[in-house]
Amino acid sequence: MTGRPRLSKPAAVAAPPGRDLVLQEIRRCLENIYTLAGEDARNEKAAGGTAWRPRSIKKLAEEALSLLGHLSCSRTVEGAPEKKTPFSISSACVSAAGKTAADKKTFPVTVEIDPSVPALVEGDLSGLEHMLEETIKKAAGAEGEKISLYAVARRNLPEGIEILFSAEAGKKASSFAMTFSDASPGEDSGKEEVPFTVLLAEDNPLSARIIESNLEALGFTVMKASDGRKVLALAEKHRFDLILMGIQMPVMDGLEATRALRRREKGTAGRIPVLAVSASREEEDRKRCIEAGMDGFLPKSSSPGEMAGILSPFLPHKEFNVPGDIAEENPLLAATGGNREAAAEAAGIFLQTAPPLMAEMKRAVAHGDRLLLASHAHRLKGNLVFFGAKKAAGLAQAMEEAAKGGSLEGLPSLLYALISEISLLMAELRKEWLPA
Repeated sequence: MTGRPRLSKPAAVAAPPGRDLVLQEIRRCLENIYTLAGEDARNEKAAGGTAWRPRSIKKLAEEALSLLGHLSCSRTVEGAPEKKTPFSISSACVSAAGKTAADKKTFPVTVEIDPSVPALVEGDLSGLEHMLEETIKKAAGAEGEKISLYAVARRNLPEGIEILFSAEAGKKASSFAMTFSDASPGEDSGKEEVPFTVLLAEDNPLSARIIESNLEALGFTVMKASDGRKVLALAEKHRFDLILMGIQMPVMDGLEATRALRRREKGTAGRIPVLAVSASREEEDRKRCIEAGMDGFLPKSSSPGEMAGILSPFLPHKEFNVPGDIAEENPLLAATGGNREAAAEAAGIFLQTAPPLMAEMKRAVAHGDRLLLASHAHRLKGNLVFFGAKKAAGLAQAMEEAAKGGSLEGLPSLLYALISEISLLMAELRKEWLPA
């Protein structure tokens, strides 16, 4: 007969207790609840009874433990600010890595500290050490597999600098974030703010370049992914302020990637805002995105000003320095907020990618490959929006709809009309954007 697990003895607490000791006692109690709830659930299941109560207790304990890990720099029981000794994030990470490796006899842990992390900080050192050790243990893979521990400053908040810590071992990874005050000497003035970071998931290089340019104009740091699996891998390693998700992507589409991300977020304190990025304005497409767990919709052709208006409700702590309205007759310059360099790059991408794309569409029509034709027509339609080529975009949309509807009749004539419009557009782009 298996008895209940032995609980740790209550620690002697001096009065009044310090904040760190209080947190340790709360954590000890929650860990005991977690252990007992798990044992009770197994016992009830074996007896054929219901286990809803232990499961509820266990879930509450899990959530509380997760929230405790995010606590930092608070006030003491007396209400006065708790005096903290500045410490080095690098030293704390190295110490936790060495202790975990020694305790568990794991492969040595390598530590990488991003330059964005302040040299000295003030905050909850004991809480950080505990979370670092737990995170390394969660990420530890097979025996002998290399473990890497990373720290990077994520963003400035009113209460301090939020730092993301992540540990990786092969395909296993674990991460958490804590907030600290910068205590680096001589760096109180002129200090650069940690930029907000956006993950842009877009497999279309032309769309990706224009959207990236507009995000950078608004002060964002941008990381890019070309399919849903890469999105999930990057979101495991980094902590993003926002994800802009393409819908139709190879390997894993944006809808499935968002569902997987939301499943991963269950039981944690954080939810990353995810906005769909698409040239489609169909209500049915918007509904599918919301049902998948997305929070909003960003049209691909959004200018920097329009983009700021859509993104600002999801980032209340960010100040948007929106460029002045660009009164441009050229649709491509209007789409890039007047950024001629980005516009020239976008034109070059279109001139390079349009001919092979049209050749693939010809082959798809010849072989009756409706799925491939619909995919290529959709991509071409999204590109044409940036150039104001309404007639060509309308033809591409008609081809996409016909291919999806299963009708091949009329596709050859639509295709040749589209090729004619694309040829005219390419001639205009060469004249305006290619050096003589």
